[in-house]
Amino acid sequence: MRTSRRLLRAGLTGLVLLSLFVAVPSVATATDTGVGHATAIPYLGFDVSWPNCAQRLPGGRDFAVVGVTGGRAFTTNPCLASQFPVAKRTGLAELYMNIGIPAGASAGMGRTGPRGICSTTQLWCRSYNYGYNAARAAWSYAVSRLGSGAYAPRWWLDVELNGNWSTRSTSVNAAAIAGALRFLSGKVRVGVYSTSYQWRTIAGSYRPRVAVWYATVHTTASLALHHCAASYGFTGGPVKIVQYTWGSVDADVLC
Repeated sequence: MRTSRRLLRAGLTGLVLLSLFVAVPSVATATDTGVGHATAIPYLGFDVSWPNCAQRLPGGRDFAVVGVTGGRAFTTNPCLASQFPVAKRTGLAELYMNIGIPAGASAGMGRTGPRGICSTTQLWCRSYNYGYNAARAAWSYAVSRLGSGAYAPRWWLDVELNGNWSTRSTSVNAAAIAGALRFLSGKVRVGVYSTSYQWRTIAGSYRPRVAVWYATVHTTASLALHHCAASYGFTGGPVKIVQYTWGSVDADVLC
């Protein structure tokens, strides 16, 4: 995902800053011999977005995920049109977007939407509309830059504690996620990027049963693969991708 971000270890409250993405080797190392795999793991990937605009993207990977937004809802990744073609050369390119609740200059984007016109006191209503409208804005931007490429195999929602979220109401937060899922699920498959701890803190008991992209601070794909277990499916859906670090690199492995 974005290559400079804060992630929480599952069950811990300490934040870990992941470093900038750099070019990576084109083949798996011996340490990437996976759990349950007799040979080197064949499905390794990377994720990039706006922080990587000036960087050379990795080669020799099997899949990639590219950010549509620029770190918050209603922002854009200016390099989407140049990064996505590189991602497609891997053979499997997906997209992700940032999401949150109404805040800042875009807060008014929750006033109207599929839930109708919401008053300033109807926080759940405004949050749902905001999520829906944020997804629609990201989709429109992707279509304007990628055309039919916007119909990637899957779009992911970035749900992290460093986003704009309520510290008082997980239901208000869940409403924004639900609104975004409603818009995107009518067009493509959708999943969520987060950790069990972050999801529980942000969305509470909400279980939309969509795919999971699990963030870890492991340093090998072998260790990351442990998070492919069903017990890590915090949305109630299956874990499809697990993120890990390779030295100074953000990397990913398919489950």
